[in-house]
Amino acid sequence: MTHVTEDDLDDLEFDTLRTGDHISAARRLAELAESVSGGVSRANVLLRAGEQWQHAGNHAKAAELYRRAMEDGGETYGDPRAYLADALFELGRPEEARTLVDQIRADKPRDPEVYRAVAEVLYAQGDATGAHEWATSGADVVLALRERAGVGSGGGGGAAEPIPGPDDVNIAEDSLEALLRLRYRARIDLGRGEDDYDALLDDLLKNG
Repeated sequence: MTHVTEDDLDDLEFDTLRTGDHISAARRLAELAESVSGGVSRANVLLRAGEQWQHAGNHAKAAELYRRAMEDGGETYGDPRAYLADALFELGRPEEARTLVDQIRADKPRDPEVYRAVAEVLYAQGDATGAHEWATSGADVVLALRERAGVGSGGGGGAAEPIPGPDDVNIAEDSLEALLRLRYRARIDLGRGEDDYDALLDDLLKNG
């Protein structure tokens, strides 16, 4: 078994950004997934390997790795289905990709990064309406979390929902600006005027 941490994976990906050798990184990650132990799951390593194949332009190989991550069932960042949908779109299989997107929506994810990932995939495919909807939903997830935590003017929230801790809120807040930026780009493409979410983005940028 090979002991691997998130920092190890981050270092490998950082080196790949410098060298541009995504194929070698993908192969190395796929090898690590077969013997990984320690602080990361096999599924997480497989997902990262798929991303590297996709960066290398091999969407079929990326889809294979994403499917393996899904089949593994281990803990991952985000939702592997969003990444698989991206690869399927690139492979000219939009119906399969849309089915995955619908499955994710039906599950009502609570991680705003899942909404960001799907919104970016749809935006890249020229679906500004879909990107706008997903980015808005993701922003709403963050705002609801903020309200339950008593951040800003929201108050403590109801008894049915547990009050999130500061770390949960901070992680979600990190996603908010990206979601609102993507939503704003989609609104421009759709010819829509600014709204309250855009005002919120302005506030974030001013106070950032």
